[in-house]
Amino acid sequence: MHDLLRDSPSSAPRDSICGFAACGLDDWADLEEAARAENFDLLRSVAHNRAWIMGQSYCRSRDSIDSCERYLHSLWCVYYQCARHVSHESFEQDRWVLDILRTRGRGPLTRPAPGAGIDIARTLDGTVWNDLPFLATDMTEYWINSCAEMDSKQRLNAASFLAKLASTRIANDRLCQIALVLFRDTFESERPLGSSNEPNDENEDRHRTMHGFTITIASLLPSVCAWIREAGHNIILLSDVSWNDCSQSTIGTGGFTFVQSELGQRAPGGFSPWRWLYWLKRLHQIADEASKADEMLLAEQAAKAIDIMLSDVKQRNSRILRVFEAAGDAMTQDKDFMGLKREW
Repeated sequence: MHDLLRDSPSSAPRDSICGFAACGLDDWADLEEAARAENFDLLRSVAHNRAWIMGQSYCRSRDSIDSCERYLHSLWCVYYQCARHVSHESFEQDRWVLDILRTRGRGPLTRPAPGAGIDIARTLDGTVWNDLPFLATDMTEYWINSCAEMDSKQRLNAASFLAKLASTRIANDRLCQIALVLFRDTFESERPLGSSNEPNDENEDRHRTMHGFTITIASLLPSVCAWIREAGHNIILLSDVSWNDCSQSTIGTGGFTFVQSELGQRAPGGFSPWRWLYWLKRLHQIADEASKADEMLLAEQAAKAIDIMLSDVKQRNSRILRVFEAAGDAMTQDKDFMGLKREW
């Protein structure tokens, strides 16, 4: 393993863009190796090192913050590798979420400017550290590029971590665009049900992709449930205001089966009450299909997700309820939406 703490403010910058490219192949491999070995104390030191180097490099020079940007991308790479390998059931995952919030709590990165003023480190994606620039874009890219190849445990770990982080509403809610990607892949694509015990998903596979029928609903549903459990209120909040502030326009685009549906004809891209209702209906369909196939674990997962969605939408007295009530008899009499009826 290369020395993960080798970088210093005087290191020559690597060519970088964002996400995978910005992290660098050596960094990615080293961080992945440390995370697989559960060497989380080392990785926490690496994260602190990257943040410290950024501060030192910016505050002790007259260079633009752009010259330090690679350390910022490398920092988010550290967190993503830990997200994949730290168990979603452990308090260690919550510590990593808290670490990011503490990084944001550092406040804006500044240095004295000529005269009596100050310079504030501003990137194209916001202010360091207030806005945690590139966090949402990098995490989204990492998820899109590695979701299919991860094994079932890694995928669930990463989904739980990202949902917990999104529930804090940092990065202007843009972490929730990952939920849009995941829900589209799960609910809005033609995909077989699969089995909760399918061997295809037990190991990583660098050649596995989201295309075709290799990835089943069973492979993705636990990750969907993690988002609904950890960030369901946020999803409703964004649906109420039809949020679509994604880093790329294609991220908010609806999947084929949604766009072709009656609900999809009424909804713009991104989050919306209509899309939320479509996801609820799909969960009912998945629960029914799983029960008929004797896949009781999948049926139970879908049923729990339905209960959480219904509870959250009623607790918030969401606009979704008013959209549903105004939709007419065709929807209000649909058995999949009966749980939305309010008792006056």
